[in-house]
Amino acid sequence: MREQGLVGHFTEMIWRPFMKSSAKSSTLLLVVIFLFAGAFVSMRSVTTNIASMTIAPILSTTSHKYPQKQPEISKTPRPKIEIPLNCTDYNPTHTCPTNYPTTFNPEEDDQDRPSPSTCPEYFRWIHEDLRPWAQTGITREMVDRAKRTANFRLVIVKGKAYVEKYQKSFQTRDVFTLWGILQLLRRYPGRVPDLDLMFDCVDWPVILSKAYSGPNATSPPPLFRYCGDDSSLDIVFPDWSFWGWPEINIKPWVPLMKELEEGNNRARWVDREPYAYWKGNPVVAATRQDLLKCNVSDQQEWNARVYAQVCIFLYI
Repeated sequence: MREQGLVGHFTEMIWRPFMKSSAKSSTLLLVVIFLFAGAFVSMRSVTTNIASMTIAPILSTTSHKYPQKQPEISKTPRPKIEIPLNCTDYNPTHTCPTNYPTTFNPEEDDQDRPSPSTCPEYFRWIHEDLRPWAQTGITREMVDRAKRTANFRLVIVKGKAYVEKYQKSFQTRDVFTLWGILQLLRRYPGRVPDLDLMFDCVDWPVILSKAYSGPNATSPPPLFRYCGDDSSLDIVFPDWSFWGWPEINIKPWVPLMKELEEGNNRARWVDREPYAYWKGNPVVAATRQDLLKCNVSDQQEWNARVYAQVCIFLYI
């Protein structure tokens, strides 16, 4: 009640001077109307001036007046440099011949190719893959702990690769993985830094995140392999089949892609059999085992043709 009395008191004090005289009230009303009219006219004038004035463009890569220059693409395709590797018959020294190019000038090779303004988007995964060691770094002890499941150890010193094998990998996965490393060394001689890494050629990840979390957890061992997931810390490396998988007659991805395009042009989509086709090893993932349930049966027909190709591991 006291607060309501105070509010009423102050309200009366504010309006009392204007209520005493009708002349003063009329004058106040005219002043208020004049102020509102002046403000309205001023806003219209400012809006008209802004709409009619010429605004200087802000220099940016998206400016219509200063557009970003599009990279010039050479009309003639740049020749593809092939550096063949002829490491046949698994010679006793486990070394490749030395009659390969030993120098390469990327500036001469890329003189007609425009330089990218930024790194490719997928480069950000380098930081994500190495995030577990961002604060601690990687020590020799950490690398040695990855030996438990590794198939081989790769050491590069001054552009030369050294390999120590621990376990035989399935088929020729390790051979084609090392082949890719050798192509990298020959492609960019002197530019591949010295390194020491462990590599596991098995499909499923083994460095589980939960085993290296908590206040007393140790740093995980850095282990490279072909696959990973959200619950593991294995460092992903390109699949060996990128360079070839002769056991099931799969060529390197570049010529394989060309053959797929040629085969794709042999028949129109409307003329093809309406089936989804898949063939692979269902043992390596639970999702693949679920995929087998989509196959044709006496109870269902989902236009799927799924074939299990189980690989048998033979260690000699």
